[in-house]
Amino acid sequence: MARLHITGAALIALVASLAGAQETARIPVSPESKLWIDGTSNLHEWSCKATSLEATVELDASAAARVSVAPPKALKRVEVKVPVKSLKCNHGGMDGNVYKALKADESPEISYIMASFEASPSSGTDDFVLHATGTLTIAGKENQLAMDVKATRLPDGTVKATGVVPIKMTDYGIKPPTAIFGRLKTGDEVKINFELSVGAKAIAAALAGER
Repeated sequence: MARLHITGAALIALVASLAGAQETARIPVSPESKLWIDGTSNLHEWSCKATSLEATVELDASAAARVSVAPPKALKRVEVKVPVKSLKCNHGGMDGNVYKALKADESPEISYIMASFEASPSSGTDDFVLHATGTLTIAGKENQLAMDVKATRLPDGTVKATGVVPIKMTDYGIKPPTAIFGRLKTGDEVKINFELSVGAKAIAAALAGER
């Protein structure tokens, strides 16, 4: 589940003209944002989709106003929280075994906080890659994590951040879950996939609210 937090230079460029007197604006991601986990087993591949997630982006508005002459520093923080019991795996008995393996009762959330990043342009003027580092917490175990996130500004002004983060469950003290009375044994490595979107209207509203 790796470093999962969001949109850099493309997002900054989008809000530069809107930045005003406020210092920080918190912007929620769009409802269509999604996160899912892909894994393997001795019988077949499997996937668990989060039916609920909470993610916010914090921007430094004064830095956004200086985006034309300074590096993309408006992005201050990204935080993602996923309730463990929102994960649905579409295999009989798999959900409960995943919740047990992830210690859902003691640690009900998977969380990621981005600590720092570097941005570099990608294939076009509206595409950027963020080389992000942060903290991923699963089953009560916290690890530092590095990942690349691709940020793209769409024609309607929406900024979409996508990425795939491979992790090993055992690095978080998790015993890979089983199902079908032990016949299905999952592999240690899983991939956390995410598509997080921030709309131009949400950015404008957050900035206006901070004035």
